[in-house]
Amino acid sequence: MSQRPSATSPSLRIRRAAPDATTLIGAYGGHPRGIRSQNWPRCAVCGAAMCHMAQIDSGPWLDLGGWARMSVFICHATGGRCEDWDPWKGANRVLLHRTRDESLYDGPPTVRVYRRVKLAAEDPIDDAAVLAASQRSGSSSDPALTRLRDDKLNGVPMWLTGDDTPRSKIDKGKMRHALQMTTTIVAFDITRGGMAWVFFDPHDSTEHAARLLWQGG
Repeated sequence: MSQRPSATSPSLRIRRAAPDATTLIGAYGGHPRGIRSQNWPRCAVCGAAMCHMAQIDSGPWLDLGGWARMSVFICHATGGRCEDWDPWKGANRVLLHRTRDESLYDGPPTVRVYRRVKLAAEDPIDDAAVLAASQRSGSSSDPALTRLRDDKLNGVPMWLTGDDTPRSKIDKGKMRHALQMTTTIVAFDITRGGMAWVFFDPHDSTEHAARLLWQGG
């Protein structure tokens, strides 16, 4: 579907980090670092321990509003009956961390453990410019446009079924896009070809400022 260009930060495409990569932005899957069992998020709907999807660090590649790291979790205990795609139901969670603790602590059993993949970021892309050029040419198969549908930081979210950008509970404005995840690097259980996004409320300084949602492919 068509996307509307907007003024936003350039995006950085996420890729698997090479074995000799010197700059890592975080990781998908695996056991999350720095989260003790008592702090492990549980689904607000069914009460089950959530599945860890990603940990992304702040840096030149991503502004986390003063937080050092975010950890993304989702409930897979009920096969979607908890409505884990909704940013407000409590069936997914984005934990925000003040420090980067690399320790591995014991956690509760989870429904699924994805294989850990270390991540790096490529050079920035001006999403708005790419989308505008695509609209002028009328082409939907431009390789540059295709890259905007990959895993990425910042930029314009590439919706599958319509714009679902969460709105701030404080001023009702649209939240800032931070992360787009697909099922390409890791086969997340959000339907084949699905996408998930993390958004930040720029007016919320609490640990609940970030929200996750996803749409099916």
